[in-house]
Order: sequence, then C-alpha cells, then structure tokens
Amino acid sequence: MGLVPPRAGFLELLPKKLGSLTLRHAIDVRNDSFRCEAFVALAREHGVAIVCSDSDDYPMIGDVTADFVYARLMRARADVTTGYPPGEIASWTEVAKAWAAGETPASASPVAKEATKKARDAFVFFINGAKERAPAGAKAMLERLG
Repeated sequence: MGLVPPRAGFLELLPKKLGSLTLRHAIDVRNDSFRCEAFVALAREHGVAIVCSDSDDYPMIGDVTADFVYARLMRARADVTTGYPPGEIASWTEVAKAWAAGETPASASPVAKEATKKARDAFVFFINGAKERAPAGAKAMLERLG
C-alpha cells in the first residue's frame, strides 16, 4: 500500500481560542508515513507544531511548522547521570537555540524546506524511560542556556 496523503479534517477541528485565551497545538505522530513534505505543509498551513521526537521508536521530524517548537528527548540512559552525555546535551542545546532564533538545524532531521525565519518559543522536554535522569538532563541544558 502506498503512502496516503494526510488530510486536514482533524487539524481544522482544533480550536483557535478558549474564551480569550489563544491556543497552540502540537501533534505527536508515531509512524514514519508522516515524515513527508505533504504532512509538514499541512501542519504549517494550520500552525500546528509537529513534536520532534528523539527516539529509537518514533520518527524524528524537526521541521518548524508553528510559532513554537516542541521536542521530546526520549533516549536518556540510566547509566548517565544527566541521561544524555554532555556532548549530546550540548548538541540539543544548540538545536533549541537555533529553533528559538527561527532556524531549522539539519541535525533535527527536517523533511521539507525551511519555514520563514522568525524567533519562536522552543519547548524541550526530557521524557524517557530513564525518568530518574530527566530532571538532571533538563538542569544541564538550562545551565548551558545560561
């Protein structure tokens, strides 16, 4: 069976506001069939962030598709105090800085051409199997960010 192009129906149903509060949405896809330019374009059209998952099990899609980026770092190891070795935390810190500056770093595995460059929020979460290491990893990243 070939790749079926994504449909906009679900994204069109996402509310833009809740009362006076503007809502932002992120979608966490778990199948490689979403790693395509059509899905990235659809997410951009609706201003929905695609969760960038650093995972052994899920596709990494590092394209900027909204006014924020949402990343889940899921490869932490219990035998490393911070979950990720210092070099990997440094690399992810640089990716987060690039996203916040409006760039799309190649190391984030983007699928499509870069979006319009503009500053944005970048949310990076350490969410993984080695949960006891997540706070130390987040703290190490925050220290690098100053």
